[in-house]
Amino acid sequence: MQTLYDHPLSGNCHKVRLLLSMLGLTYRSEFVDVPNEAHHAPWFGRINPLRQIPVLEDEGTLMCDSQAILTYLSHRHAPQWLGDTPETQGYVVQWLSFAANEIGNSLQPARLYYLLGEKVDIEAVSAKGRRVLEVLDAHLADREWLAAARPTIADLACVPYVALAREGHLPLDDYPHVIAWIARIVALPGYISMPGLPPMAN
Repeated sequence: MQTLYDHPLSGNCHKVRLLLSMLGLTYRSEFVDVPNEAHHAPWFGRINPLRQIPVLEDEGTLMCDSQAILTYLSHRHAPQWLGDTPETQGYVVQWLSFAANEIGNSLQPARLYYLLGEKVDIEAVSAKGRRVLEVLDAHLADREWLAAARPTIADLACVPYVALAREGHLPLDDYPHVIAWIARIVALPGYISMPGLPPMAN
């Protein structure tokens, strides 16, 4: 049984929960109360010295970082989620980097500012967030998925904080191609929701 060190409001954890669900993999969720500093406890520091969630424990392997976990799970269980050509795999990695950097430094901290009162330069991260949404909307204007003709972990890596953009007071509804892309992900078999995300399709 895999163990996911997890928090139900974390978009980074939800990326992993999405893939686990879409692959039909069972796991145990170990709650880490990050807002109340549980990740600074000594026991968690032994699991991840960076004291960040998510962490996946799988048969003695400890895998940290949501993008790395998505890659690990795909390699192990479903390589099609990584892409089947070097070109596609390169595009997937580009979008994993985009999720960690551009999204992680804009949409994510904007949400934390309003959700948890974290100290950030809200004007700067909001401006970056709008730019991220513009880039995504332009990219998705003539394609259904980010990196390939089918969904990949690139889509799962990017979607949580994008779909949660309203919680960061960002104008998600101004970007129709992004909205349509989110709806396509919601319609995928195995999609699961979290607070702030669209519910599962009937």
